[in-house]
Amino acid sequence: MWLYSVDWYHSAVRFRPDPVGGLGQPRWPGSAFPDGDYYVYFSEDFSFGTFGHPWEGTLCVFGAGLLAQVTEDLTAVLGNPRRRDGRGL
Repeated sequence: MWLYSVDWYHSAVRFRPDPVGGLGQPRWPGSAFPDGDYYVYFSEDFSFGTFGHPWEGTLCVFGAGLLAQVTEDLTAVLGNPRRRDGRGL
């Protein structure tokens, strides 16, 4: 499985998530949470990914499988969601 990372000021990066981010492995490209830039990560088929919005300071996560894996941890770190399925909470 390939993932793509895109941000406002840099070239897109195509990478496999397995061999990055761990001890002795290459760094994860970019940053999932926005630090002044838009950050987008998505799968090759667009079935899941994230979108970091720099002005809102929000992180949109999409794809049922990814949401099931990260919702609890993200809520613990970032707090309750602002929106779900395009609707305000």
